[in-house]
Amino acid sequence: MESTCELTALPLRQRLLAAYEAHLRREGRPPASVFRFAEAEGFTERDFFAEFPSLEAVEAAWWSAQLEQVIGSVEGGAEWESFSARHRLLAFFFAFAEASLDFRSLLLLRLQGRFVLANPPELARFEARFLSFAERLLEHGRLHGEIASRGPLGRVYPQAAYRLFRSVIDFHLRDASPRYERSDAFIEKSTTVFFDLIGRQVLDSGFDLLRFLLPGGRGRF
Repeated sequence: MESTCELTALPLRQRLLAAYEAHLRREGRPPASVFRFAEAEGFTERDFFAEFPSLEAVEAAWWSAQLEQVIGSVEGGAEWESFSARHRLLAFFFAFAEASLDFRSLLLLRLQGRFVLANPPELARFEARFLSFAERLLEHGRLHGEIASRGPLGRVYPQAAYRLFRSVIDFHLRDASPRYERSDAFIEKSTTVFFDLIGRQVLDSGFDLLRFLLPGGRGRF
């Protein structure tokens, strides 16, 4: 946590984000109202509403900022450009798992026991930022032949990657193994399965078999 002097030196928006994070950590729940939050943290309502329209917007921005830091760290790595799409996603998952140790209590507060298909409003910007990251990563995979182009089906791949991400977070939060070793294994195995499914062989083989089994399909072989 930053010291009081460090916080007061930050721009107002960042001070509000830091204060909201501190409140969540301390109280284990969002503030009851903007007025009570501002009063407790030494802001005015005018200060608050000059930067955010609601308390929910503060939390959404905070989660998005955590994700942005992880994406920036992996994309800025020396080997990023040489990585395949699969290795890029692995690098991201491992980096997020490591970074999340700084805010694991907040992940537990917000996501523990929540179904991975749920869309909590505080994670709306978090999801949107990941989807834009995933779209670029998957396009890299298509350009380099890792991912098959399957028309409209390909449009769901970024969302599928996000559900995989949420599954990784969920597994990590439930992991009680030493140094989260099981989480590392889950990341490896689940990412491999994901790329097998969107790659050029597994689904194509399945589609070929389906065409073969459908009436009139035998003539194609």
